Amino acid sequence: MLRLDANLVFTIINLLILYVLMKKFLFGPVNKILAKRQEVIDKQMEEAKAKEEQAEALRTQYEASLTKAEAERAKTIADSKKIATQEYNRILENANEQARQVAMDAQKQAMIEKEKILKKAETEIKDLVVEATAKVVGMQSSEESNRELYNQFLVKAGDTSDTRNS
Repeated sequence: MLRLDANLVFTIINLLILYVLMKKFLFGPVNKILAKRQEVIDKQMEEAKAKEEQAEALRTQYEASLTKAEAERAKTIADSKKIATQEYNRILENANEQARQVAMDAQKQAMIEKEKILKKAETEIKDLVVEATAKVVGMQSSEESNRELYNQFLVKAGDTSDTRNS
């Protein structure tokens, strides 16, 4: 069994002294180092948590900015489309007005040309009638002379219409 002798007492005393020395020189510094490491780790965890919260706030701010920019882009596009449509309508209206003006000018010019041609034809007909009348008055009226006069009239009338067609 277990004997109680001096070796056992010295062994217990040695163990107690060793325990006290280890506690003072080994466990104390190790515990202090562990406590400091725990403080550093806790501080790093707090900093990481703060940075994570900051990153989340920045992400939220970025998303809000992105949404705002998207809304502004959509508004700018809508405004640009509206302005482009207005400009298109204005240009189209101006083009239609110019086309109407050109058509009216062309119609006026055609009427003027028509009147010129009619006046010229009227003048030529008057000249032919005057010339024919002068010939009729100057000649005796016979069937043969009337036929000759009619043929000359047709020849001259044909000449003037040929010159107008040329």
